[in-house]
Amino acid sequence: MLAVAVPLRAAQRGLDQFMLPAPPCKDDLTPAVLSDAEYRTGAPVRRSLLDPGMPGVKMTLAGYVTGLTCGRIKGARVDFWQADSQGRFDPRGFRLRGAVLTDGDGRYAIETVIPGEAAGRAKRISARLQPPGKASLSTVLFFPDDPAASKDKQFKPGLVMKRAAGPSAYTFDFLLDA
Repeated sequence: MLAVAVPLRAAQRGLDQFMLPAPPCKDDLTPAVLSDAEYRTGAPVRRSLLDPGMPGVKMTLAGYVTGLTCGRIKGARVDFWQADSQGRFDPRGFRLRGAVLTDGDGRYAIETVIPGEAAGRAKRISARLQPPGKASLSTVLFFPDDPAASKDKQFKPGLVMKRAAGPSAYTFDFLLDA
């Protein structure tokens, strides 16, 4: 029930406008990046990482989780974590951490703020995908046109988000070997 409820709430709040049509099948799997020290298990399932009064530019990230066999993955858990707009991570709690579950079409959407650069790294949003019954994948997503990205040791061109319609709206479609 929860896997369906989160994307439905996104549609009710107008976030469905950031969803793209199904991605075409391709052979470029989403590159894995080793999970960093900021990852924490047990993040709450929620469609918004925003806290009341949180500073920073609000943004939306949406897309699909698809398997290599061109099937969308329903019920995949996608954990997100990131620095705040000043580049700081929450060392103890779940501020700017959360997870979404993909809907029946493999879609996800989350609201957050654009992160600041943390510890000399480019602005990024970290993600860990857990398809039902399959191995997890940890990776990071980079912002388009960020000059610091090419200097980041974890940067790969296949990890750059795309701009979507609307201010501060981005998309990224994950393709997994599942």
